[in-house]
Amino acid sequence: MESHLIVYLLITGAIGVILLWWLQRYLNKLEDQRIARVERLSQFHPIETGSPSEHPQRDARESAADSLTARFSIMRRVILLSIVIIWILALVFPFLGQIPTTVISLLAGALAVIVGIAARPFVENMISGIVISFSRQLRTGDTVLMDDRYGTVEDISLTHTVIKLWDWRRYIIPNNQMLSKDFINYSITDSYIWEHIEFWVSYEADITTVKEIALRIMSESDYFADYEAPRFWAMDMEKEGVQCWVAGWTNSPSDAWLLKTDVRSKLIQEFQKHGIKSHLYRYRGINEDQSESID
Repeated sequence: MESHLIVYLLITGAIGVILLWWLQRYLNKLEDQRIARVERLSQFHPIETGSPSEHPQRDARESAADSLTARFSIMRRVILLSIVIIWILALVFPFLGQIPTTVISLLAGALAVIVGIAARPFVENMISGIVISFSRQLRTGDTVLMDDRYGTVEDISLTHTVIKLWDWRRYIIPNNQMLSKDFINYSITDSYIWEHIEFWVSYEADITTVKEIALRIMSESDYFADYEAPRFWAMDMEKEGVQCWVAGWTNSPSDAWLLKTDVRSKLIQEFQKHGIKSHLYRYRGINEDQSESID
């Protein structure tokens, strides 16, 4: 019996040491990868803007790297402490029969009450933060659209996630809610975006001229990435007018934002120059003609 106990303790101890060593290496490797990715990011804001800060990109990268280091340090301690506790419990498991059942029940009940009442929100957010940290669905520096808010992930702590919005406000979400959210990640794999701009023209417009203007404006934009020629489609035909799309590549979410505003502004100018009317113009004219006939 004693020999079996010694073998059990030796095997359990060896497994614990190997697990701690492997986990330490894995966490160090994951931390280095995340910090290297943050340092490689050339754009750390959802759109290009000036800033009251003298070096906004550098400051953002340094802040994100510091936050990653602090998060992994805390996460490393929490995970290692949890493994040590489980390891100790496994070591003392053969001796639990010598402890009165009443004492074990009281200790377990007291611990459950403390965790359930006092620490439940913190524990839930902490566990969710660890899950998010290990996953690739959301990382510091990613550009996202979440709850109709567009921004970059500025920080992922063990309890909450901070989204830096396009207007420099911060949107803070508890991590236990993050796991159940649907969102668009524009940079989960790469930063390229095939962006499209939707607009309408009246049936009186020459669709060939509209297509030529839209393709030229898209291809001449400073934010267009020339991986392939832009595309144009007449997407729908409603009674109010023709729905059109023009699409092209951009190198980043920030360039996609600026491409859309640039192309829209120049489309308006070119349509005014060529006398091309929008769908609302024709629809309004029909209504005015109908009202005049009624009068």
